[in-house]
Amino acid sequence: MSISSLTDREKECLRLLAHPMKAKDIARETQLSVYTVNEHLKSARRKLGTTDSLSAALMLRAHEDPPKNLDTTESGSLPPPDPGQSRFADTSAEKTVLGRIAAVVPLGSRGRPWNDLNLRWRLVWPILLLGVVAFGGGSILAGASELSQLVIALSR
Repeated sequence: MSISSLTDREKECLRLLAHPMKAKDIARETQLSVYTVNEHLKSARRKLGTTDSLSAALMLRAHEDPPKNLDTTESGSLPPPDPGQSRFADTSAEKTVLGRIAAVVPLGSRGRPWNDLNLRWRLVWPILLLGVVAFGGGSILAGASELSQLVIALSR
């Protein structure tokens, strides 16, 4: 259950999956069959103890490129502000909030090209969308009803 137990081919398939590529594209890129690519991904999932290949690919990416926290100094305090930096520039707090919002929106973005929402959000989004559609449809019907009442009242 560690990254070191992965073979080079499994790592290559996971890297390409995180790139993002589908198994068919990975097979074309590595000149392997789709079946072989799927077997490499399955083996990597088993070795890393994950249930899906994307999680395994993200684990490999996190292991190979650990996130660097450039927002703090050695002591953990915030660095002094850069005098040349605009006061309207994105701060790390704003980026964190935007990252949290992007984590629940089921749309592709630069860092996340496909939907990787957790189960709770996969259940909530259709309900929210249905509510918005119902509200919009109700508003249109109410407006049409009021307009027809106005036309009837003016025609008398």
